[in-house]
Amino acid sequence: DVFSQAGQIVGHTWTIFGMTFDMPTAICILLMCGALGKSAQIPLHVWLPDAMEGPTPVSALIHAATMVTAGVFLIARCNPLYELSSFALNVVTFIGAITCIFAATIALVQTDIKRVVAYSTVSQLAYMFIGCGVGAYGAGVFHLFTHAFFKALLFLGCGSIILGMHHEQEVKYMGGLKKYMPITYWTFLLASLSISGVPGFAGFFSKDEILTMAFNSDIALGKFAWFIGTFVAFLTAFYSFRLFFLIFHGEFRGTAEQKAHLKESSPVVTIPLVLLAIGAVCAGWFGIPALLGGHNYWGHFLSPVVGEPELQISTYAESVLLGTSILAGAFGILLAFFMYITKPEIPGKLVEMFPRTYNLLLNKYYIDEIYIGGLVEPTLSFSRKALMKIVDGGIIEGIVNGIPRGIGAFSSKLRGLQDGQISHYLAWMGGSALFLFVWMFTR
Repeated sequence: DVFSQAGQIVGHTWTIFGMTFDMPTAICILLMCGALGKSAQIPLHVWLPDAMEGPTPVSALIHAATMVTAGVFLIARCNPLYELSSFALNVVTFIGAITCIFAATIALVQTDIKRVVAYSTVSQLAYMFIGCGVGAYGAGVFHLFTHAFFKALLFLGCGSIILGMHHEQEVKYMGGLKKYMPITYWTFLLASLSISGVPGFAGFFSKDEILTMAFNSDIALGKFAWFIGTFVAFLTAFYSFRLFFLIFHGEFRGTAEQKAHLKESSPVVTIPLVLLAIGAVCAGWFGIPALLGGHNYWGHFLSPVVGEPELQISTYAESVLLGTSILAGAFGILLAFFMYITKPEIPGKLVEMFPRTYNLLLNKYYIDEIYIGGLVEPTLSFSRKALMKIVDGGIIEGIVNGIPRGIGAFSSKLRGLQDGQISHYLAWMGGSALFLFVWMFTR
């Protein structure tokens, strides 16, 4: 068993290109690089929002419960290795914290309904990275579990809305859908409450455990991760209910044709919404902490594999942390209600006041443009100008065309031997016979 022998690599080093690395740290960092790409963390996050172009049910399954969470699971499952390197744990925590706030701020201004949920996914995955980075692997996997329910519900809810709106995805053309799509409305509300960390819902228990463990952690960036995570809890509640209010409340902003055909989705769509809504509410009950009278069955279940770190803070401090997280989410919901229901003119005024900030967030910090201008286009240009001309046009075409040309030239020379002169044929026959005779008697 690899993990049972992990301690044997402590003290060993790995030298490459003249640089020496601590072996546990090197192994953990390399594993983390794979996890970053798999779970869409900075700087390998750009693929996930673009993947939202696929069918919504596929997004709900792959981007909520399965594929993108594999990176988190990899780190959690390799916890015996990560426990050997505090540096690697700090790197995981730092990337998780930065990605968490990075994706949440982008989600604040997006107008494509699926892109809001996509960047929400990146941000929630970052919460899981924070959990693993501070040594609370069970909490990270717990959030992976609860996230699957409310995020799949949000994606399928988006799919129901897009169907009702005849494939319209811009929230600026929606509004007032509550009376047309009641089942979608209530299930979407439950998912929004869960991701916002409202007490009693699934997202509350898993997210709060991560934040508490971050504050409790001994690693250098634990308190930093707690602060970022708590602030992002406010941002998450705000952008989730911004989306909710823009879709379901206010006046309808679409076309008359869209309004005439608005109706609730068929049972094929709504039944999965109801089932997932049950999970979005109840899935967190497996991990109710002792502070709230629970037994944290989830933590006990995973403790043989990932361990169960002891809380080093008082019950009072834990209560304060819990209250801070709740207040952050509540403030986000109330601010969204104030800005998009009570005073809907405020967002437009803020855009006019801070156009550069708005454009920065709307364009996703221009990361895509940096990658395209700094990596994609130079690589493409080099491939076209150098590789295509030298490798494809020179070497490959030289081989492909040179072989038949060489064979043709050789064949022409051989064909010249058949000139119709009998004396030449007799000379070739005599020479060949003499050669065979000499070879047979001299070997």
